[in-house]
Amino acid sequence: MPQTLTEWLKSYSHVQVMSRDGFTGFRQGITNANPSILHVYDRWHFTGNAKKRLDLLLLSIVPSVMTWSEPNPSVREIEMTKAEKRKKQRQEQKWALIQEIQTAHSSGKSISRLAREYELDWKTVKKYLQMTTPPLVHRRKRKIPISPFLDRVIELESQGQTISSIDSLLRKEGYAGTFSAVRTAVETIRRNRKRNDPSTLEHRITRKQLAYWIWSPYHRLSEKEKMDLEQCLKTYPAARPVYEVVQEYREAVDQRDYDRFLVWLRGQLSDSKQPFYSYAKRLRSDLQAVKHAFLLPYSNGVLEGQINRLKTIKRMMYGRAGLDLLEKRVLYRL
Repeated sequence: MPQTLTEWLKSYSHVQVMSRDGFTGFRQGITNANPSILHVYDRWHFTGNAKKRLDLLLLSIVPSVMTWSEPNPSVREIEMTKAEKRKKQRQEQKWALIQEIQTAHSSGKSISRLAREYELDWKTVKKYLQMTTPPLVHRRKRKIPISPFLDRVIELESQGQTISSIDSLLRKEGYAGTFSAVRTAVETIRRNRKRNDPSTLEHRITRKQLAYWIWSPYHRLSEKEKMDLEQCLKTYPAARPVYEVVQEYREAVDQRDYDRFLVWLRGQLSDSKQPFYSYAKRLRSDLQAVKHAFLLPYSNGVLEGQINRLKTIKRMMYGRAGLDLLEKRVLYRL
């Protein structure tokens, strides 16, 4: 690669400035061809590498999904289904019957007489007389392989784990049932949470969403995004130093303030435990090109656009045409 670039540049001795990414082969090839050429670190690759570093950092700091609940200002009662209404009606009717039997017994009627009048077993009448609260309908649940792991499923789901990851973790702990049973259990937990606690509003923020908020300038976020970002940083305090470092970086880059960027760079290079130490170390070895990225207007923008155009045309033609047609389509209207 360096030799090819060197040979190409020797054919174009008039070239004075070249915009490139951080690949050392490009740097070497340009220098070998003409040491006087100015190297400009392309800003898209420059910031893109920083964003990749941020995404990598968040993998070890926050879970894939962050959840929390807060009072719901627009709470409304969830309408019951027909089956739930019938169940509630049967419970009310049964409790009314129990209270009627208890009243009759307190007026002097014996258990055997009440059993005959209501056509019930005397043991049932005796049980009704001992009740002080409405009966609850309990359905005996069939024991299934997932049953011993239900508490563990609840714990993992509350941590934001996906159904696939929950299934994988359970199998390591001895679960031998089906994947569909795990999916059903998780979906039931989520459905019950939504129906049984309408007074709270649940927030679910993905790691990808948090990365976008940390990367974006603060003033560009909406008020709700700012509140959710602050809650995430409060819940996971290890992410706050990363957020502050990224914001300093973005301000220096957006304002093209090279002196301010140097201060940021020195701060990251001061300690190997700094979040962007490895990124800053790579930039230090190519600092002249980084400086030109701040001070000069050149970038790979036009080239990257043509590359994307070439890839799009190539995919449209896949399996149906050769290089001759591809060349004509790429050069068309240029």
